[in-house]
Amino acid sequence: MLLFAFWACLLSPMSASAVAVAGLFEVQMTVLDESTEVRRAALNDGLLEVLIRISGDSELLQKIEQPPADDYVQRFEYSEQDAALSGGVAGEKLQRLWVRYNATRVMDFLRRQNIPIWGEHRSQAVIWLAVRDGGQRYVLKESDKSPIKNSVDAAFSRRGIPAIWPKNDEADQQIIRFADVWAGFAEPLQKASKRYSAGSIITANLGWNGTEWKGEWSLLMAGELKKWSLSGADYASVIVKAADLIADTMGQKFAALQSFDISQQKKVMMEIDKIRSVEAFRAIENYLSSLSAVQSVQLSQVEPERVFFELALRTKIDDLINLIQSGSTLARLPDRVVTLPADESVANTDAVAATVTPAEDVDTKSIADPGTETAVVTADGTVVVQPSAVVQRTIYRFELR
Repeated sequence: MLLFAFWACLLSPMSASAVAVAGLFEVQMTVLDESTEVRRAALNDGLLEVLIRISGDSELLQKIEQPPADDYVQRFEYSEQDAALSGGVAGEKLQRLWVRYNATRVMDFLRRQNIPIWGEHRSQAVIWLAVRDGGQRYVLKESDKSPIKNSVDAAFSRRGIPAIWPKNDEADQQIIRFADVWAGFAEPLQKASKRYSAGSIITANLGWNGTEWKGEWSLLMAGELKKWSLSGADYASVIVKAADLIADTMGQKFAALQSFDISQQKKVMMEIDKIRSVEAFRAIENYLSSLSAVQSVQLSQVEPERVFFELALRTKIDDLINLIQSGSTLARLPDRVVTLPADESVANTDAVAATVTPAEDVDTKSIADPGTETAVVTADGTVVVQPSAVVQRTIYRFELR
């Protein structure tokens, strides 16, 4: 009856979704020509860019030896581009090489090297950048066309970070001013960013002092604040440094060490609330399946507006929770502990063995009653009543935002 009620329920579809970053395994670069020597060097450079993007670690080559690119290239093609699009002379043609690398092979390589993987679902970052350039001062916004903004977009795209520029319209300006952004005041920045994303906030100031570009950059992520002071002869180099520092910090938080051995993969139970339509159910199932920390998703139980999944994980549960909380699809609820019989049904799960009697306040309505006692016949025929062996299992609970 519950299943029928669920599948018959066709209310509003899922409204919030995590940000799946496209093109993580693709690279475009300018090359001198189409010769084999030039292409081989470019393919190796592109593979390094992808490995850094997927690992979230710009110092990756200090930990591993880069493999030859030939085994990882899925497809490549050449094209011509007007040099003006890259800041060059209008009418001059540049040779461009586009490459797509094999996602499965790249991630398998990182797993074999015990390198954490940062999957395609990534926290959106709102960028507040205040600029002083000569007599001008301004906060860059979504609609601006600016070489500085283009450099920021390119640098964060290279690292696979989905960046959001604020509109900086009247609604924003009622909350935040140029001075707030320049000084990096957290309270107005957090308040103004809520309309854009529940993810990370990047704040920066950038100015020319007559001899060099200097800036203060900060990342507010999961309640933690990181700051950097950077300078350089040109703003592009400062921005690239900032993007690498910020992406590395995010990678340390969200990249997860994944098990290459299926036998080591742990199973956990997850409850998702506010599932009010078939569309929402399908969307959340697809979402969970797409997370890099998840090996497989199996529907376990359905209740009105609530579903339970058993997930086989490639990594630790804490890494999965960090990954989910970096997006905007699910909100965390308090975990719930249930008591189950200690049998093979909980093998290779996160259940903790114990010899206990289930407490009255433990919610066991969605599981079979394990009982509290077991009759054991000894060698001399005596019947002895003993407490049943049970396990306690955590149900990790979330709800649709």
